[in-house]
Amino acid sequence: MHILALLQMVNELLNAAVVIVVFSLFAYLALHNWRNGTARALCVLLLCVVFVYGGDILVARAARPDTIQFLLRAQWVGIALVPAAYLHLATSLSFNRQSPPRQARWRWYVRSSYAGSIAFFALALATNLVVQGGIPESVVNQAQAGPLFSVYVIWLLFSMLLLLRAILEARQQALTPGLRRRLTYLVTSFMAPGLGVFPYLAVTSYLSSVAPQWLVLLASSTVSVGIMGMLVVMTYSVAFQGILLPDRLIKYDFARWGLYGPLVGVTIILVLQVVPILEAWLGLPADTLITFAVMMMTVLMPIIISRVRSYLDALVFQQDQAEINYLRSLPRSTFTRADLRQLLDNTLIAVCGSLGVETGFVVVPGSSGYSLQASCGSQQAIRRFLDTHPLDMLLPKLEHTPVHNASMLSVIDTGWVGDGFRLLPLWSPDQRFMGALGVEATPDIISENGKAVREVLALIDALTHQIELALTTVDLQQRLFDTLRGLGPEMQSLQQLTSQLEHVPAALAPGEIEVANNADFTQLVKDALTHYWGGPKLSDSPLLGLRSVRRALRDNGSSPTRALQAVLRQAINNLRPDEQLDPTAQEWVLYNILDLRFLQGKRTREVANRLAMSESDFYRKQRIAVEEVARQLALMETTDVADA
Repeated sequence: MHILALLQMVNELLNAAVVIVVFSLFAYLALHNWRNGTARALCVLLLCVVFVYGGDILVARAARPDTIQFLLRAQWVGIALVPAAYLHLATSLSFNRQSPPRQARWRWYVRSSYAGSIAFFALALATNLVVQGGIPESVVNQAQAGPLFSVYVIWLLFSMLLLLRAILEARQQALTPGLRRRLTYLVTSFMAPGLGVFPYLAVTSYLSSVAPQWLVLLASSTVSVGIMGMLVVMTYSVAFQGILLPDRLIKYDFARWGLYGPLVGVTIILVLQVVPILEAWLGLPADTLITFAVMMMTVLMPIIISRVRSYLDALVFQQDQAEINYLRSLPRSTFTRADLRQLLDNTLIAVCGSLGVETGFVVVPGSSGYSLQASCGSQQAIRRFLDTHPLDMLLPKLEHTPVHNASMLSVIDTGWVGDGFRLLPLWSPDQRFMGALGVEATPDIISENGKAVREVLALIDALTHQIELALTTVDLQQRLFDTLRGLGPEMQSLQQLTSQLEHVPAALAPGEIEVANNADFTQLVKDALTHYWGGPKLSDSPLLGLRSVRRALRDNGSSPTRALQAVLRQAINNLRPDEQLDPTAQEWVLYNILDLRFLQGKRTREVANRLAMSESDFYRKQRIAVEEVARQLALMETTDVADA
């Protein structure tokens, strides 16, 4: 009896683990790859398994026979959908290799299959045609098969065979070893959802009547472990479908999701299951033990995850480990603008204290002119000085004063003085003007001999050099960041091209490959954008043959020109950055060029003036922006699969 109770607890724990793991896999696919038809079909299968195993957990805890009977029938919301979801998955894998008439026919098959699933669920819930009452006296409560259950079995097996055929055909036509390997994983695991629901209606019920109860529980636990592992493999193989990212990023995201989802959830469930045992053993209240358990888990789980992540990084990135580690260290080693502001504030206070004055400030050049970067002392005096002497007129004069090679003494003596302030120029090591340090000009600055005290002078020299070094470092970092931002679209395009090459045969029909993979595709996009508001380069564009354009016909009055306009507008809207991003960032510049120049139809000079750039810079950025639109259109072609 003790062994039987232990096996029953293990079986319930495994059922809960399956629900947590499978629901986490569903959430991963739904958030990362919902636009792909294959991923959507697998999401339906995963939800079916969640419903079935979740029902088993509730049935095991239910005490009233009528509640158990209702839950057993309600499980059919997941069981009945499995064959239709299998057919959906098979169709999604082979959809784009079929002719348009065959695609329409298979789409009708899938919709009819889902309608049949709903009918089976209604029959199971309201009649005895699919499942019957008579709950067996067993550790595993299951209903008995009804007259139409054999129809369901045939339908399920037929759908599974169709999926197997679709996977094998896709594997045969795969171009890359990576794609073939993932389809092999799918072959070995595609039966998991069917095995997760079918044995619970037939095999388990049969074992309950002829086998010992411990064997029934052991078989149920073994099936749960196998289903959990196979569904992880199945989800991993489908996670790459339709995502144009490097494999290493997909692998890392998938493994990290497993750490933060299933690992944490299963561990918490395990701890909660151990609490009753500890309660009986230690004689302590359950709520007290749960409090300590939650406290320990809150502290230990982040530590465990951080430890595991290092091994995960080494496994996923392997040869790229050095580069990845360096990039991850950048946030800690980067000298940010917030760090600069803090350093300038502290240094400015030290300079003013050394000179025996209270008020000072630092101004630096920026994209919109000179700006006040740090200040201390009387803000009113600083504001009055800056109002009287505009920095845009004052600092260019200071920039051309030949004092940056002189000693600090001569700088203090000859620095510009006006309205109670003395300005000291700041220079980078390569003699670039970095701004100015303004300090309050009082007689205390000059010694009785007309020269500054040498000890104070040395300190000021060191502090000023510190400001110059900080400004130079931040300026260099900003230029590097701007360069990386400019390279962002090209790097993303290269990453997606790596994945797109293995997905093109399965994602595009032959006629569409000629358009999307045309060597002049970017030029075709530019021509269509140029004539966005009307013209032959839009109305006669080869882009009218894109699948996304044909699918947009029904929403645009069957007008090909309006459909192409809608697709171009959608591609541009896809490039709109997040509102929290700096408005001067490269992403906003590219989007504003597309919006102003093409969607709003403004002239080149007007757009360039509005964005404060030269015409040559405008044309260079416009070329990058058009390339981004072309990349978005190609991405829409590979991910916009038919709605099955």
